[in-house]
Amino acid sequence: MFDFHSHILPCMDDGSRSVEESAEILYESSRQGITGIAATPHFYADTMTPDSFLKKRKCSFDMLKPYIKSDLPAIRLGAEVHYFDGISSSDDMLKLRIEGTSLLLVEMPLVRWTSHMCDTLSILNSHKEITVILAHIERYVPFQKTDIIYTLQRQGILMQASADFFINRRYRRKAFGMMRNGMIDVLGSDCHNIKERPQNLGMAVKAIRKALGEKYIDILLETENELLK
Repeated sequence: MFDFHSHILPCMDDGSRSVEESAEILYESSRQGITGIAATPHFYADTMTPDSFLKKRKCSFDMLKPYIKSDLPAIRLGAEVHYFDGISSSDDMLKLRIEGTSLLLVEMPLVRWTSHMCDTLSILNSHKEITVILAHIERYVPFQKTDIIYTLQRQGILMQASADFFINRRYRRKAFGMMRNGMIDVLGSDCHNIKERPQNLGMAVKAIRKALGEKYIDILLETENELLK
């Protein structure tokens, strides 16, 4: 299973605070059967330029490189881009896609989305070299009507759910229902560190398999393979 959302790069954002912690996340990911990880540090257009972000990301990744072994999950560099006005007209978004793919992970505000926001996402996704993934879709559901999610999906926009959504007893029934209803396309750990927000994607996969059966794991893997090829 591929992890589409992580904050594994050291000293980059509110994620891993050291190279050693990043390495431990990598090893834990391997133990959980994770085969690849998208490193998606936060990008805020109002506080940094894409070029300054990329320079900082390179420095962070260079620090981690000596710890990356062939038997550990491969890392694809990317970003978690916080939605901003003008995102759909910025050619710089091409630089922030998950490495080797057309995938752009976008974090939306925790409010009811306006028609302008939805239209902006549609325009961004219509770019022939960009496929939008909305990060941690479970956070937005309380603010949106269900048909908005389905409408965006019909336009080709993908929905990423966090691993904890399937593990937390308070939310997992909702998570399994969304999975059954086709509202979740890919998974991500959104891991930030070892203790408070750890790598737990492997546990989520086990929970999905137990609750829904192998069919839904196969669907996730099929989607993953199509997106990463």
